[in-house]
Amino acid sequence: MIDWTKTKILAIAGLAGAGKTQWLREQFPDQAIAVTYFAPQTTDCPVDRHCLALDFPSWQFLEEGQELQLIEALQQGAIAVLELGFYVAPESGEPLLKMLEAEGFNCERVAFVSDQMATSPWHIWADHLIEVAMPLPSRNLEVWRSPTRGQVFDPDSLNIFWEELTDGAYGEIQRAKGILEIVDGRAFYLDYVSHQSESLYHELAVQPWLDGRPERFSGLEVVGTKLDGQQIADTILDCCLNDELLDYYQAQIRQQIQQQNQANPV
Repeated sequence: MIDWTKTKILAIAGLAGAGKTQWLREQFPDQAIAVTYFAPQTTDCPVDRHCLALDFPSWQFLEEGQELQLIEALQQGAIAVLELGFYVAPESGEPLLKMLEAEGFNCERVAFVSDQMATSPWHIWADHLIEVAMPLPSRNLEVWRSPTRGQVFDPDSLNIFWEELTDGAYGEIQRAKGILEIVDGRAFYLDYVSHQSESLYHELAVQPWLDGRPERFSGLEVVGTKLDGQQIADTILDCCLNDELLDYYQAQIRQQIQQQNQANPV
């Protein structure tokens, strides 16, 4: 557990699927701590940021171009968290971190690496290493991302797509994660890591969206090799409902909810 009386900036980096974001959650059992979070190069599809925002609604989340606001947040007593994806060279964050350290704010650099790794740029960069029981990453990893805001999946089609994706139909997948909407108005976080036996399906604590296309974030990120991004995108569209079907099913569900409420008045 990080000692927040000494550490004012936490920088996290390391392998995809190593558990960085979950570990971060565990460092903040006290929801009252003021935190400002920044994850560079995720603006187009910030899956983790939106999940963290549901878990920690009081946190401040910065986007690209807002980095200097970290100084203001630190001066006001907040903790700063900088999360670097595996595709971000750890040294690329050093100008910002060194500037903040020069202002008197202590930084701890934590890297998540495979227990089979002898050395890496993360070994050189980090103050503290967390070794994870996972295979060495493939060479030439690719990242495919797509926002899916407004798209609503048929649940059966989503299950088939996710099974195809994680079984290698669209490339050799090391990690896949996303926030996706289904027709009954719920949103789910889906998470797959190649060295784990099963995918995670987690319903998010959001209001059911049953009136038109959802006007909130959803999106998918896939990490692997030989990815067929166009085929992934085409399959997603095939799995999602058109306007006519979406209107029809949402009307059916709203009617069912109304009938249930009438039968079981509060």
